[in-house]
Amino acid sequence: MNTETKLWIERLSSLQHSLMRKAAGTQGLQLVHFEILHYLSLCNRYSNTAQALSEYLGQTKGSISQSLKFLEDQAYIIRQPDTRDRRYVRLFLTDKGQETFTQMAAAGLVPALPDDPALNHALKNALGTWQRENGIKSFGQCRSCKYNQNPGEGVFYCALLKESLSAQDTEKICREHVFPA
Repeated sequence: MNTETKLWIERLSSLQHSLMRKAAGTQGLQLVHFEILHYLSLCNRYSNTAQALSEYLGQTKGSISQSLKFLEDQAYIIRQPDTRDRRYVRLFLTDKGQETFTQMAAAGLVPALPDDPALNHALKNALGTWQRENGIKSFGQCRSCKYNQNPGEGVFYCALLKESLSAQDTEKICREHVFPA
């Protein structure tokens, strides 16, 4: 990647973090709290664990545990045992958490950008390359995963997890995501 491209990506990332920090401050929260609420608003039912959250944010589980405790104590999130496997604890936004995240997002995260397929393709390829080269999970949208199958109109299936998916499920991000070859 050339130096100019790196510069623009770095600038976009810095600007996004600055705006997210400012939005979190409007609710008396820290950037990491915003990031957690944002992640939980995006992730699917397989990815709403503390382990997946720590992988997504690139932090150790221990480093985010205090933030999770704070968000739970303030009633932004709840923890519930998984209904299928009680060894897992799932994280969910409460109504308060969803409303707070919506208010922070409306506080001016990012200006509306045109939906440019060429730009989306280039950014997706850059992200996928960086993640593969660094051994980082992709956390992409289910609909772009190599395991996502669409056998019929409005019917979706995850070949990895061997489960049916709704159209809404395919819009969420998943920790098991793998970009097609």
